[in-house]
Amino acid sequence: MKKNKTAIVTGGAMGYKTGGTSIGGAISIKLAKEGFSVIVVDLGEMGQRTVDVIKKNGGDGIFLKADVTNTEEVNKIIDTIKSTYGSLHCLVNCVARYSPGMGKNVADISEEEWNKTLEVNLNGYFKMAKYSIPLMLESGGGTIINISSIESQVVLPNFSVYSVSKAAVDALTRTMAVDFAPKIRSNSVVPGFVKIANSENNRTPEQLEKWYSDISKQYPMKRVCEVDEIANIVAFLASDQSSYINGQAIVVDGGKTIADTHEF
Repeated sequence: MKKNKTAIVTGGAMGYKTGGTSIGGAISIKLAKEGFSVIVVDLGEMGQRTVDVIKKNGGDGIFLKADVTNTEEVNKIIDTIKSTYGSLHCLVNCVARYSPGMGKNVADISEEEWNKTLEVNLNGYFKMAKYSIPLMLESGGGTIINISSIESQVVLPNFSVYSVSKAAVDALTRTMAVDFAPKIRSNSVVPGFVKIANSENNRTPEQLEKWYSDISKQYPMKRVCEVDEIANIVAFLASDQSSYINGQAIVVDGGKTIADTHEF
Protein backbone atom coordinates (compact mmCIF):
# COMPACT_ATOMS: atom_id res chain seq x y z
CA MET A 1 0.00 0.00 0.00
CA LYS A 2 1.46 3.36 -1.07
CA LYS A 3 1.84 6.18 1.44
CA ASN A 4 2.29 9.17 -0.85
CA LYS A 5 0.04 12.18 -0.55
CA THR A 6 -3.05 11.48 -2.62
CA ALA A 7 -5.45 13.72 -4.51
CA ILE A 8 -8.75 13.09 -6.25
CA VAL A 9 -9.52 15.20 -9.31
CA THR A 10 -13.06 14.82 -10.66
CA GLY A 11 -13.57 15.80 -14.27
CA GLY A 12 -9.91 14.99 -14.75
CA ALA A 13 -10.11 13.67 -18.30
CA MET A 14 -8.30 15.35 -21.15
CA GLY A 15 -10.50 16.91 -23.84
CA TYR A 16 -13.11 14.30 -24.67
CA LYS A 17 -12.99 14.88 -28.44
CA THR A 18 -9.26 14.93 -29.13
CA GLY A 19 -7.49 14.42 -25.82
CA GLY A 20 -6.48 18.08 -25.89
CA THR A 21 -6.26 20.55 -23.04
CA SER A 22 -8.73 20.53 -20.17
CA ILE A 23 -8.79 22.20 -16.77
CA GLY A 24 -9.15 18.91 -14.89
CA GLY A 25 -6.42 17.27 -16.94
CA ALA A 26 -4.01 20.12 -16.31
CA ILE A 27 -4.77 20.07 -12.58
CA SER A 28 -4.17 16.33 -12.40
CA ILE A 29 -0.85 16.57 -14.22
CA LYS A 30 0.30 19.52 -12.09
CA LEU A 31 -0.57 17.83 -8.78
CA ALA A 32 1.29 14.71 -9.89
CA LYS A 33 4.36 16.87 -10.62
CA GLU A 34 4.02 18.25 -7.08
CA GLY A 35 4.28 14.73 -5.69
CA PHE A 36 0.67 13.67 -5.27
CA SER A 37 -0.60 10.30 -6.36
CA VAL A 38 -3.60 11.41 -8.40
CA ILE A 39 -6.89 9.58 -8.69
CA VAL A 40 -8.43 10.85 -11.92
CA VAL A 41 -12.22 10.47 -11.88
CA ASP A 42 -14.32 10.97 -14.98
CA LEU A 43 -17.04 9.37 -17.08
CA GLY A 44 -14.92 9.90 -20.17
CA GLU A 45 -12.29 7.41 -21.29
CA MET A 46 -9.86 10.29 -21.82
CA GLY A 47 -9.26 10.07 -18.08
CA GLN A 48 -6.85 7.27 -18.87
CA ARG A 49 -5.05 9.62 -21.26
CA THR A 50 -4.46 11.97 -18.31
CA VAL A 51 -2.98 9.14 -16.25
CA ASP A 52 -0.80 8.11 -19.19
CA VAL A 53 0.65 11.62 -19.29
CA ILE A 54 1.21 11.57 -15.52
CA LYS A 55 3.11 8.29 -15.72
CA LYS A 56 5.10 9.42 -18.75
CA ASN A 57 6.25 12.36 -16.63
CA GLY A 58 7.33 10.01 -13.84
CA GLY A 59 4.31 10.54 -11.61
CA ASP A 60 1.78 8.17 -10.09
CA GLY A 61 -1.94 7.94 -10.66
CA ILE A 62 -4.94 5.80 -11.52
CA PHE A 63 -8.06 6.39 -13.57
CA LEU A 64 -11.46 5.53 -12.14
CA LYS A 65 -14.43 5.74 -14.47
CA ALA A 66 -17.28 6.85 -12.26
CA ASP A 67 -20.37 9.04 -12.02
CA VAL A 68 -19.98 11.51 -9.15
CA THR A 69 -23.77 11.87 -8.88
CA ASN A 70 -24.12 8.19 -8.01
CA THR A 71 -23.57 7.56 -4.30
CA GLU A 72 -22.65 3.91 -4.79
CA GLU A 73 -20.00 4.82 -7.35
CA VAL A 74 -18.64 7.60 -5.14
CA ASN A 75 -18.25 5.14 -2.27
CA LYS A 76 -16.41 2.76 -4.62
CA ILE A 77 -13.97 5.58 -5.41
CA ILE A 78 -13.24 6.03 -1.71
CA ASP A 79 -12.93 2.27 -1.13
CA THR A 80 -10.46 2.00 -4.02
CA ILE A 81 -8.36 4.82 -2.58
CA LYS A 82 -8.35 3.13 0.82
CA SER A 83 -7.21 -0.19 -0.62
CA THR A 84 -4.68 1.29 -3.05
CA TYR A 85 -3.20 4.20 -1.11
CA GLY A 86 -4.66 4.06 2.40
CA SER A 87 -5.11 7.82 2.73
CA LEU A 88 -6.51 10.95 1.11
CA HIS A 89 -5.15 14.49 1.37
CA CYS A 90 -6.77 16.55 -1.37
CA LEU A 91 -10.06 16.65 -3.25
CA VAL A 92 -10.45 18.79 -6.36
CA ASN A 93 -14.02 18.99 -7.64
CA CYS A 94 -13.72 20.01 -11.28
CA VAL A 95 -16.43 18.04 -13.06
CA ALA A 96 -19.08 20.19 -14.78
CA ARG A 97 -22.08 19.63 -17.02
CA TYR A 98 -22.58 21.63 -20.19
CA SER A 99 -25.40 21.14 -22.67
CA PRO A 100 -27.27 23.28 -25.21
CA GLY A 101 -30.36 23.13 -23.01
CA MET A 102 -28.57 25.07 -20.27
CA GLY A 103 -28.54 28.24 -22.34
CA LYS A 104 -31.91 29.54 -21.18
CA ASN A 105 -33.40 31.84 -18.58
CA VAL A 106 -35.40 30.65 -15.58
CA ALA A 107 -38.73 30.90 -17.42
CA ASP A 108 -37.58 28.95 -20.47
CA ILE A 109 -35.30 26.26 -19.08
CA SER A 110 -36.88 22.86 -18.57
CA GLU A 111 -37.12 21.42 -15.07
CA GLU A 112 -35.25 18.36 -16.34
CA GLU A 113 -32.32 20.45 -17.57
CA TRP A 114 -32.26 22.49 -14.36
CA ASN A 115 -32.20 19.38 -12.18
CA LYS A 116 -29.65 17.50 -14.29
CA THR A 117 -27.25 20.43 -14.20
CA LEU A 118 -27.53 20.93 -10.45
CA GLU A 119 -27.13 17.18 -9.95
CA VAL A 120 -23.64 17.33 -11.49
CA ASN A 121 -22.45 20.88 -10.79
CA LEU A 122 -23.59 21.00 -7.17
CA ASN A 123 -24.68 17.61 -5.87
CA GLY A 124 -21.67 15.90 -7.43
CA TYR A 125 -19.43 18.26 -5.47
CA PHE A 126 -21.45 17.65 -2.30
CA LYS A 127 -21.30 13.86 -2.60
CA MET A 128 -17.59 13.77 -3.34
CA ALA A 129 -16.93 16.00 -0.33
CA LYS A 130 -19.32 14.13 1.95
CA TYR A 131 -17.70 10.76 1.36
CA SER A 132 -14.12 12.02 1.05
CA ILE A 133 -14.02 14.03 4.28
CA PRO A 134 -14.03 11.06 6.71
CA LEU A 135 -10.99 9.49 4.97
CA MET A 136 -9.29 12.87 4.78
CA LEU A 137 -9.77 13.36 8.52
CA GLU A 138 -8.43 9.86 9.19
CA SER A 139 -5.40 10.81 7.09
CA GLY A 140 -4.66 13.82 9.30
CA GLY A 141 -6.47 16.49 7.30
CA GLY A 142 -6.11 18.07 3.90
CA THR A 143 -7.64 20.44 1.41
CA ILE A 144 -10.77 20.65 -0.72
CA ILE A 145 -10.67 22.81 -3.82
CA ASN A 146 -13.84 23.44 -5.81
CA ILE A 147 -13.66 24.80 -9.34
CA SER A 148 -16.24 27.54 -9.64
CA SER A 149 -16.64 30.29 -12.27
CA ILE A 150 -16.95 34.05 -12.49
CA GLU A 151 -20.55 33.28 -13.45
CA SER A 152 -21.07 32.84 -9.71
CA GLN A 153 -20.48 36.60 -9.39
CA VAL A 154 -21.49 38.06 -12.74
CA VAL A 155 -24.26 36.77 -14.95
CA LEU A 156 -24.16 35.68 -18.55
CA PRO A 157 -27.60 36.33 -20.10
CA ASN A 158 -29.75 33.23 -20.58
CA PHE A 159 -27.40 30.94 -18.70
CA SER A 160 -29.38 30.78 -15.47
CA VAL A 161 -28.73 27.35 -14.00
CA TYR A 162 -24.98 27.52 -14.53
CA SER A 163 -24.68 30.76 -12.55
CA VAL A 164 -26.87 29.33 -9.80
CA SER A 165 -24.83 26.12 -9.62
CA LYS A 166 -21.51 27.96 -9.36
CA ALA A 167 -22.78 30.43 -6.74
CA ALA A 168 -23.95 27.42 -4.73
CA VAL A 169 -20.50 25.83 -5.08
CA ASP A 170 -18.91 28.94 -3.55
CA ALA A 171 -21.39 28.76 -0.67
CA LEU A 172 -20.70 25.04 -0.19
CA THR A 173 -16.99 25.87 -0.05
CA ARG A 174 -17.52 28.40 2.73
CA THR A 175 -19.64 26.04 4.83
CA MET A 176 -16.98 23.34 4.67
CA ALA A 177 -14.26 25.86 5.44
CA VAL A 178 -15.99 26.73 8.70
CA ASP A 179 -17.19 23.26 9.66
CA PHE A 180 -13.99 21.28 9.08
CA ALA A 181 -11.18 23.69 9.90
CA PRO A 182 -8.51 23.43 11.14
CA LYS A 183 -8.09 19.87 9.84
CA ILE A 184 -9.43 20.60 6.36
CA ARG A 185 -9.16 23.84 4.42
CA SER A 186 -11.70 24.51 1.66
CA ASN A 187 -11.38 27.09 -1.11
CA SER A 188 -12.79 27.64 -4.56
CA VAL A 189 -11.03 28.73 -7.72
CA VAL A 190 -13.08 31.10 -9.86
CA PRO A 191 -11.91 31.21 -13.49
CA GLY A 192 -13.10 33.40 -16.29
CA PHE A 193 -12.91 32.09 -19.83
CA VAL A 194 -10.28 29.36 -20.13
CA LYS A 195 -8.88 27.94 -23.35
CA ILE A 196 -9.86 24.26 -23.47
CA ALA A 197 -10.11 21.75 -26.29
CA ASN A 198 -13.80 20.92 -25.71
CA SER A 199 -14.95 24.48 -26.39
CA GLU A 200 -13.15 24.75 -29.72
CA ASN A 201 -15.78 22.63 -31.48
CA ASN A 202 -15.15 22.40 -35.22
CA ARG A 203 -13.66 25.86 -35.69
CA THR A 204 -10.78 26.22 -38.12
CA PRO A 205 -7.46 27.61 -36.83
CA GLU A 206 -8.37 30.97 -38.39
CA GLN A 207 -11.79 30.96 -36.73
CA LEU A 208 -10.24 30.04 -33.40
CA GLU A 209 -7.74 32.87 -33.64
CA LYS A 210 -10.53 35.39 -34.26
CA TRP A 211 -12.71 33.87 -31.51
CA TYR A 212 -9.96 34.09 -28.91
CA SER A 213 -9.06 37.59 -30.09
CA ASP A 214 -12.66 38.77 -29.67
CA ILE A 215 -12.91 37.25 -26.19
CA SER A 216 -9.56 38.75 -25.19
CA LYS A 217 -10.89 42.27 -25.76
CA GLN A 218 -13.14 41.83 -22.71
CA TYR A 219 -10.17 41.08 -20.43
CA PRO A 220 -7.63 43.64 -19.17
CA MET A 221 -4.86 41.08 -19.77
CA LYS A 222 -5.85 41.06 -23.47
CA ARG A 223 -5.56 37.30 -23.79
CA VAL A 224 -7.41 34.18 -22.72
CA CYS A 225 -6.43 32.08 -19.72
CA GLU A 226 -4.46 28.88 -20.24
CA VAL A 227 -5.30 25.71 -18.30
CA ASP A 228 -1.92 25.67 -16.58
CA GLU A 229 -2.70 29.05 -15.01
CA ILE A 230 -5.67 27.46 -13.22
CA ALA A 231 -3.68 24.34 -12.33
CA ASN A 232 -0.96 26.46 -10.72
CA ILE A 233 -3.47 28.10 -8.37
CA VAL A 234 -4.95 24.72 -7.45
CA ALA A 235 -1.49 23.35 -6.69
CA PHE A 236 -0.80 26.36 -4.46
CA LEU A 237 -4.06 25.85 -2.56
CA ALA A 238 -3.27 22.15 -2.18
CA SER A 239 0.13 22.93 -0.69
CA ASP A 240 1.28 24.07 2.74
CA GLN A 241 2.24 27.40 1.16
CA SER A 242 -1.43 28.37 1.41
CA SER A 243 -1.79 27.09 4.98
CA TYR A 244 -3.79 30.09 6.24
CA ILE A 245 -6.09 30.50 3.24
CA ASN A 246 -9.51 29.06 4.01
CA GLY A 247 -13.03 29.69 2.73
CA GLN A 248 -11.94 31.95 -0.10
CA ALA A 249 -13.06 32.25 -3.71
CA ILE A 250 -9.84 32.93 -5.63
CA VAL A 251 -10.74 34.79 -8.82
CA VAL A 252 -8.48 33.99 -11.77
CA ASP A 253 -9.93 36.09 -14.57
CA GLY A 254 -7.23 38.52 -15.63
CA GLY A 255 -9.21 41.37 -14.07
CA LYS A 256 -12.43 40.95 -16.05
CA THR A 257 -14.84 41.15 -13.14
CA ILE A 258 -13.43 44.48 -11.94
CA ALA A 259 -13.22 46.07 -15.39
CA ASP A 260 -15.76 48.38 -17.02
CA THR A 261 -15.46 47.43 -20.69
CA HIS A 262 -17.68 50.18 -22.09
CA GLU A 263 -16.16 51.96 -25.04
CA PHE A 264 -16.73 55.71 -25.35
